[in-house]
Amino acid sequence: MIYAIGDIHGQVTMLQEMLTQLREQPLAEDDTVVFLGDYIDRGENSRGVIETLLAFRKEHSNTIFLRGNHEQLMLEARTEGSPQPASRAGYMLFGERTMNWLQNGGTDALESYEVEDYSVWFDFIPDEHWEFFEATQIEYVVPGYHFVHAGLLPPGQRWSLEGFGVEPRLWVREEFLKSTADFDGRIVVFGHTPQMSGNPLIQQNKIGIDTGAVFGGKLTAVIVDPSEPPSVQTAKFIHINYQ
Repeated sequence: MIYAIGDIHGQVTMLQEMLTQLREQPLAEDDTVVFLGDYIDRGENSRGVIETLLAFRKEHSNTIFLRGNHEQLMLEARTEGSPQPASRAGYMLFGERTMNWLQNGGTDALESYEVEDYSVWFDFIPDEHWEFFEATQIEYVVPGYHFVHAGLLPPGQRWSLEGFGVEPRLWVREEFLKSTADFDGRIVVFGHTPQMSGNPLIQQNKIGIDTGAVFGGKLTAVIVDPSEPPSVQTAKFIHINYQ
């Protein structure tokens, strides 16, 4: 079986309950667990989420960690290095990439790391966590399913942000959500776009499992059997309510 878990966004309590539910399935040694990215930002404890995921990987080695756009934002912020002193005493000027991340939940992530000196905020992130972020994959593909954070750019469609170094598999929304393409005969399992109803988005060619865990919704996992013909009708779900 393959278990895929949607956007966590720092909700460590919900994640821990989800992992308990997986173990009780029970989770077999050869089952694959795929996390779809956006582990950090906005929620109660981003650091706790990463520590929980690292511990789970030691317990269940057949685990895939995909990159979300929020991990990408954090990695890009790191490349800018230290902020520059501002003309006003006690203030700092962060770079554009760092500000973009901080304004999209990065401040919550840094609070969980108990940053004491924001001029070297990156030094407060453990090396093991940086290694985790850097090692995340863009996608995971098996014969019947394509797992990715945001979605896929439909065949033949031009990416609106082409030339800006923006990876569509981390950011795409409308172009993908509206598409009826069969994506090489695979069902695309994705997160990124929160379903505020609390229910997964299920279409013939896709399953969206970001059910708004950080917005008062649910943390969702989908269970699919890669040995069977791909079908959204046979997918099963585990839901953890907002805590």
